[in-house]
Amino acid sequence: MPRIDAISESSMDADARELIDNAEARGAPDPRIMSIFVRNETTGRRWARYWNDLLYEGVLPHRLKELCRIHMSVAHRCGYCSTVRSKQAKEEGLTEQLLWDSYEYETSPDLSEKEKAALWYADQFKKGEDAIDSDDVFTRLRKHFTDEEIIELGLFCAEVDGVGKFARSLQVISWNEACEINPNLGTHADNGRSAKA
Repeated sequence: MPRIDAISESSMDADARELIDNAEARGAPDPRIMSIFVRNETTGRRWARYWNDLLYEGVLPHRLKELCRIHMSVAHRCGYCSTVRSKQAKEEGLTEQLLWDSYEYETSPDLSEKEKAALWYADQFKKGEDAIDSDDVFTRLRKHFTDEEIIELGLFCAEVDGVGKFARSLQVISWNEACEINPNLGTHADNGRSAKA
C-alpha cells in the first residue's frame, strides 16, 4: 500500500489527467507514481514534465537512458522503478534478457561501447560523490560522449538516484513484491552489492 494516496477522480483536473494518460501511453513512468506526483499542482507536475523531457528527449538515445535507469533502480532496490519499462525502449530493442545481460556490461556483445560507458558511469554515480569527482572519469566519458551528452547523462543519473530513492520510499511496490514479479531483480541487486563491497 503506497504511503501517499493517488489523486482522486474528483480532484483530478485536465492537466493531471493528461500527465497520467501520457504515463499510461509511454509505460515509464507509469500511472501509479504519476497519480501520486500530480497531487502537487506545482512542483510535482513540473517535475513530471521535466522528467518526461529528460527521459524521452535530449541528445542521448532513449534506450541508453532506460538501461541506466533500470540498472540504478535495481542497485537501490526500488521495487517500483525496477519493474517499470518504457514502451519506446522496448521498440528500440531493450529486452529483459538485454537488461540482465547488462550486469556484465563490460563483456556484453549486445551493448554498444557508448552504452557500456554509460552503465559504468551509472555504477560510479551510485558509489557516491567521490567516485565521479575525478579527471579520469571525465577522460573515460569523453571517449564516447560529447560534453553536451555528459551533462545530460550526469543530470539523468542524478534524477534517477534522487527521485528513485523518494519513489522507493513511497512503497508503490515493495522490493519483495517486485522480486516476486521478476525474480531476476534479487539476483542482480545482490550481485551489484557484493561487487561494490
